[in-house]
Amino acid sequence: MFGDLARFDVPVFNELSRALRLMDEAFGDFGSADLRSAPRGTFPYVNVGETEDAVNVYVFAPGLSKDDLELTIENNTLFLAGKRQPASDAEGRTYYRRERFAGEFNRAIRLPEGIDADKVQAQMQDGVLNIRLEKAAEQRPRRIEIKAA
Repeated sequence: MFGDLARFDVPVFNELSRALRLMDEAFGDFGSADLRSAPRGTFPYVNVGETEDAVNVYVFAPGLSKDDLELTIENNTLFLAGKRQPASDAEGRTYYRRERFAGEFNRAIRLPEGIDADKVQAQMQDGVLNIRLEKAAEQRPRRIEIKAA
């Protein structure tokens, strides 16, 4: 009963993979490598979120230490720069596929208005850099007390 479906699956996905591969060859590194929002070749990946009090940036940089990274903030933009050393076992090998990025990198992350640049905290743990950018007091929501008349 399901034999026709099984025979149908393989050619369709093979053709789809072939079409995607041809598009990658034609357009190079434009677009995304998968469903993530970062373009292909982007390192390190980041998550950016917001609470009432702060903007939090999580930088996923496995294999890096805090000394390998440099953070600056200017004009509501967070700049991240660093260098990742090649794997120590890279010498004298022939690779058929190499997915681990090595070399210098730069990221610029546009921040919302109202960040207090003097109250930025950064902490590195287990390859994840957590950056907390506090909002200026005038940007935070305030609760207004309602008094009885």
